[in-house]
Formats: sequence, C-alpha cells, structure tokens
Amino acid sequence: MKMTFRVLIGVAILVVIVLGIEKFTKGVRQVSGKSTPTPQKIGDTFTSAEHGYSHRIPLGWEKKPAPPSKAVMIAAPKSSGVSSDMVTTVEPYEGTLRAYVDANLQSVRKSAVKAKVVRKEFTTDSKTPAYKAKSQNKVNEVDVAQTMYFFQGAEDTKIIVTCTAPAEFQAQLEPLFDGCMKTFALSPR
Repeated sequence: MKMTFRVLIGVAILVVIVLGIEKFTKGVRQVSGKSTPTPQKIGDTFTSAEHGYSHRIPLGWEKKPAPPSKAVMIAAPKSSGVSSDMVTTVEPYEGTLRAYVDANLQSVRKSAVKAKVVRKEFTTDSKTPAYKAKSQNKVNEVDVAQTMYFFQGAEDTKIIVTCTAPAEFQAQLEPLFDGCMKTFALSPR
C-alpha cells in the first residue's frame, strides 16, 4: 500500500513537472535571440494562505495560470529575456521529508534516464527543514535545468517549489532561486 502511494505521488509530481517543462519550452522557443537575460533581483513576497507558507519571488515575476493542476506558477516576464518559472505543488505524504525527496528523485531518475540529479540539504532563514535537488535534461531539443526545493508543510504535507530555466542560464539564476527560497517560511497556524 505504501509503495503504491509513493508511486502515485511520484507520478503526480512528474506530470506537474512535465507540464511545467512543456509550457516552459514553448516559451524558450519564443524568447530566442537574446544571448543573456537581464539581471534578476529578489522582489515581493508570495503568500499561500491556503497552504500556510510564504517566500519571496524574483522582481517583476507574476502568478500565471498553472498547468491543469492545483499547482501555483510564477513566471518571469518576457522582458527579462529568459523563459523561466517557479511551480509550487503541495501534496499529502505521511513519511519523512527525506523519504519524500528520495521517492521523488527516484521517479525523476527513472523518467529522465540521462538527467543529472544532485540532492543536498538546504537551509532557510527561518530554519524550515528543506532539501534542494538539481537536475538537467534535454526536453524538446532544449537543455533545461531544474532546481527543486522540498519543504515540510503543515501536518503531513510536503511542498515542492520547482524552478525551471534554460540550462545555459542556470549559473546566473540559481543564486536568485536560492535567495528566494531562503525566505521560505511556514505561517503559524
């Protein structure tokens, strides 16, 4: 039963990630021509009252309709010169955060065999338990880099923020994503 539940969670996350990448890669083809994106800075705070968390987002980024799911998508404006987004999903999971991360990364490794996946612990300013995982894969002829941040949510929920960008801009955008996710905090309930 637990294994089936883990597989279902892994498949659900994979679907959200694939839909996010698909939407993202369409944007990458539209933004071609610029060799480097404009510098990005940390902006306002995004708050999810429904799921009890908040974090800062890049300056000028805005909430967009997410792929068909309950995910929240915050995307870079076209004027930034890079098609990038942050997709947040919240899922129930009774196990530990580490077990949840491992199950998800196992699903990613199985579906994207050639992807490089690296996981490590991540520290937020509020000391919220977290992990960070990075992967890079080729999707629709586009080299895509994803940085996933995993957080323990309220009760038995887990929160994943998946930041997707063209691989060529990962070195420039990863410090921005880290800076935004360092501000992640759970709301008191």
